[in-house]
Amino acid sequence: MAYLDTSALVPLVIQEPASLALEGWFDRSAREGEDFVISDWCLTEFASVIGIKLRSRHLDAPKAQRARALMKSIAQDVFRIVPPRGADFTRAAEYLDQTSLGLRAGDALHLAIAVGAEAGPVVTLDKTMLRAARRLGLDAINPRG
Repeated sequence: MAYLDTSALVPLVIQEPASLALEGWFDRSAREGEDFVISDWCLTEFASVIGIKLRSRHLDAPKAQRARALMKSIAQDVFRIVPPRGADFTRAAEYLDQTSLGLRAGDALHLAIAVGAEAGPVVTLDKTMLRAARRLGLDAINPRG
């Protein structure tokens, strides 16, 4: 069961440079029978991305609305959604205590949720998160290579 963080989720919904690579990975993984999981935290971050893109005029209101609707649809139909638990926040804080990992709070929470859900691989486009996940002994991939 692959855990997608927000950096991997957004290009599946909004056309970005990484979209082709993510779509190819996603299609191959689905054909191979992979299940996919995201967290409620992904949905919060996704809403933030949409807001940022609107404010910076990288998306207009109709495109933002379509992206929200598509995200809602695939979240319900494609992904298993797991909520962050108290233990996930504790684990994320432990990861943040390891300052050499270079994690930000949101990324530490993604990793902790993936561990708590017993999901893997962690799928991310974030190089720091990818490196940290591997240093923590997690299976992690970047579909862009």
